[in-house]
Amino acid sequence: MAVLKAKVTSKGQITLPKDLRRSLSINTGDRLEFTVSDNNTISIRKQGKPGSSAGCARRYVESGIKGVPMEIMDEGIRRRMLAKHGSGKKAEG
Repeated sequence: MAVLKAKVTSKGQITLPKDLRRSLSINTGDRLEFTVSDNNTISIRKQGKPGSSAGCARRYVESGIKGVPMEIMDEGIRRRMLAKHGSGKKAEG
């Protein structure tokens, strides 16, 4: 694990080292999330863009919502498609 350093300005701002920005693909305008642990360790995470799968999924993972088994999801999708579109078989006649 590399240790990188930054200096806090009089406005309370820091400049992230170039190597860190490059390795995490952090660009101008990106949003970062800071988490402070009980022992004063700070974790920084790049937030997903609004509507991205990473941004959407993180909200559910952090909320503690339990997942649904894939078989149940598949069955729910199958039922919905049947209700919306029918069996897909054409009537003979």
